[in-house]
Amino acid sequence: MRYAVISIIALAWNAAIAQETPIVRLTVSPESVAVGEAAQMQVTVLVPTWFPEPPVFPSFELSNAVTQLPPDSSYPTSERVGRETWSGIVRNYRVYPLLSATYRLGGDTVRVTYANPGSEPTTVEVAVPEATLGASVPVGAEGLEPYLAGRKLVLTREIDGDLENLEAGDAVVVRTIAELDGLPAMFLPPLSPELALEGVSTYADEPVVEDGDLARRSEKVTLVFEAGGEFTVPSIELRWWDMGSREIATATVPEQSISVTGPPITRPERAGDAVVDWRVFAVRSAAMLVVLLLAWRLLRRIGRRAREIAAARRESEDFAFGSLLKACKTGEANATSRALTDWLERVDRRLDSREFARRYGDEDLSRELSSLSAHLYGDSGQSVSFAELARGLKAARGRYQARPAAVSVSALPSLNP
Repeated sequence: MRYAVISIIALAWNAAIAQETPIVRLTVSPESVAVGEAAQMQVTVLVPTWFPEPPVFPSFELSNAVTQLPPDSSYPTSERVGRETWSGIVRNYRVYPLLSATYRLGGDTVRVTYANPGSEPTTVEVAVPEATLGASVPVGAEGLEPYLAGRKLVLTREIDGDLENLEAGDAVVVRTIAELDGLPAMFLPPLSPELALEGVSTYADEPVVEDGDLARRSEKVTLVFEAGGEFTVPSIELRWWDMGSREIATATVPEQSISVTGPPITRPERAGDAVVDWRVFAVRSAAMLVVLLLAWRLLRRIGRRAREIAAARRESEDFAFGSLLKACKTGEANATSRALTDWLERVDRRLDSREFARRYGDEDLSRELSSLSAHLYGDSGQSVSFAELARGLKAARGRYQARPAAVSVSALPSLNP
């Protein structure tokens, strides 16, 4: 009888512990899509207390598919589990299948850290449930190469320059733009054909590919006319799968004729003959073309260098810390938490906020960081002093930067003991 009672108590205790285990859910909607269309994958993590730090999700990388995090992909939530209200975090993904197949999602783990009142936070690895996503090429679209799908595709061409008064030595800029309501911009193929116009020099910039309300690809080519004549910029045709009408559609831009006044292109005659109109090339082409090309290349180098400097500054620790202080001034907990995570990634990837505060901060900083986590992921309504948080972070950063450099080479033993 005594052993039976002990067994019942042990089973009840294990059941209580199991009930307190974090919950991870994965859902996919819809369960079947056309190749190139997006399926929404949602991962929900629930804990019985709150999150001192955000969960660490797997990358969900799939073979022959693209997984993306849309803007504002994560947000807090809460849910009744039994008689208690659990805190949660929801993260949304977009999955774009590239081949006709059945894809298995999940199967990895989420590292979850949650508060354990009266003790240190608990960290566990929780398995992500598996789900399947079916993808198939729509009937009628099997021959598309490349496969491109969406609800709307607009293809345009713009030519900058005085087309009515062009002369040999002048230049025009040809811009070709594709805007797609459907797949991400990375799926849009090259737009501008290779131009091989006799008497024309071509200079192509790097394509600009960007996502937003519409996926957009922009290509720019500069044409420098070395001689007069009639020149034709070829037409462009792009076939794509219209998700609305469920049929293949074609986006086109017509060919464009450009008239340039001046002597036509000249070619060297047979051996022994003189080159025709060499003065035109020596005076007009040599002067105007060289100056134009040098100026154009110089401007491109200056622009490229300016973009590199700006990008390097945005990736610096100092820029990330400035963004963190600005977020503190706004008093917005979500923005402050994201900025804090971004800054710590650039300080030391091995340190989370709790460890950084323990090493270089003080009790006030640790308290404010705990308040921030409780405010974000708990239901306690605990307030955060963002001014005190900013002050503590400044002081801790100063101590971190003032730490002595680590010795990277150990001393060798004496050769003559």
